[in-house]
Amino acid sequence: MHGDLTDYWNWILGGIDLVGLVALRAVGRKKAIGWLWAMFTQATWIVYSAATLQGGFLLAATVKLALYTWNYVSWLREDRAEAKQKTHEERALDLVEELLPPGTDALTQAKAASFLVKAFRVVELYPEKEKQTGDALPELPPQRALQPRPGPRTAD
Repeated sequence: MHGDLTDYWNWILGGIDLVGLVALRAVGRKKAIGWLWAMFTQATWIVYSAATLQGGFLLAATVKLALYTWNYVSWLREDRAEAKQKTHEERALDLVEELLPPGTDALTQAKAASFLVKAFRVVELYPEKEKQTGDALPELPPQRALQPRPGPRTAD
């Protein structure tokens, strides 16, 4: 007793739907490959809906395929943009190289780069302040002047 073609399609499409669930889980784990699996499932649904002349279903699957493709391309662009961003250390070394005169000793360059890295990190701590005021750097408390205190001195 063999089932007809409809029974096979039910099992095949049920399997495709499970692949779609795995795809959504991958997307939830921030894996771009999930979008590729989701696009595959929608392409399968498009073929099925076209073969069975289900126009509404064909339209929905096509729209979902377009949305999944758009999301995948967006993720790829974001990944590339993140990959191109320099670290604070790289940015600091570039600035030191640009701003210090040629022939500056390595220790001075390292100290300047270290200072800039710390400054970049401080700026990261105050993103709201930058957005509110438009200032490039947050307001930091004034430093004490390195001058001796007035008054009599005593020997320790």
